[in-house]
Amino acid sequence: MISSNRLRFYFLFLPFILLSCGDDDNGSNFSDWTAIGSGLESNVLKNVLTEFQGSTNCPFCPAADAKLLSYFDSNSDEYVGSDITSKWFLINYHTYSPSRGDPMYEFLRAETAEDDYCYIRFEEGNWYQGSGVPATYTNGVRTSIYPEMALVPMSQKTPIQISLSGTKIEGSNIDIRVSIKSSIDMVSSDSLHLFICATMDNVMYTGYNQEPQHQDVFLGWITAGQSGELISIGNEEIAKNYSWEMPSNWPQNNYENSWAQVEWDNSNLAVIAFIQNKYTKEIVQVSGKDN
Repeated sequence: MISSNRLRFYFLFLPFILLSCGDDDNGSNFSDWTAIGSGLESNVLKNVLTEFQGSTNCPFCPAADAKLLSYFDSNSDEYVGSDITSKWFLINYHTYSPSRGDPMYEFLRAETAEDDYCYIRFEEGNWYQGSGVPATYTNGVRTSIYPEMALVPMSQKTPIQISLSGTKIEGSNIDIRVSIKSSIDMVSSDSLHLFICATMDNVMYTGYNQEPQHQDVFLGWITAGQSGELISIGNEEIAKNYSWEMPSNWPQNNYENSWAQVEWDNSNLAVIAFIQNKYTKEIVQVSGKDN
């Protein structure tokens, strides 16, 4: 027969036992960076990030956007092949240039320039120095749009690897698990900044320039702040969890505009994570996850 004292002990600790048994590495709640393993034995090849800056008020953006997207379209004569596109990621930032009124920018705009993602990323916020749209940056360098634009950075090696394994997109909710490995010790470096953002494909909205459908639309940063999160990493693997929810009223903003004509489906959500050197602007590594 079990004594009453032992029964009290058992029920007191039962919740902790169940939580412990149900936990594993993939489900661990890392609210801060946690070392989970060893680093890379050697450098790895880079993936590629192309950042497209445009607006539905830009008359030249639809042609540039279509040209870039044709390289990813298996039905296009310009398709560059899955070996390249599987390692090539896109973010399409909608901005206030050449004029305000793009709903995909207006939802995210800030009351002051110093808090506005577009100003910080593309104007005078020390990441890029923009001069009109359309503009395209590939792995941190402003480039024209041509089929081989990803090949040079894709041939380069980097000490950093990013994984989004364990990230789950369920309806409007995204639970992000990002892990980063390094082949060298960079604990003392202050150059590396991690950016994580949500994007969406197949957004339907016809604005001034008559482009009806929009891909890889930037929905906002998941990392805190507008300039990424400083990463300090040794020759190790570190991991952290984030969560994000698609705003149900997107792109209705809290200011003066209403955009009832915008159509979207949360099944088209995706996540992109990249690390950028704040001094050289080089994209050190990038990874993505879609539904």
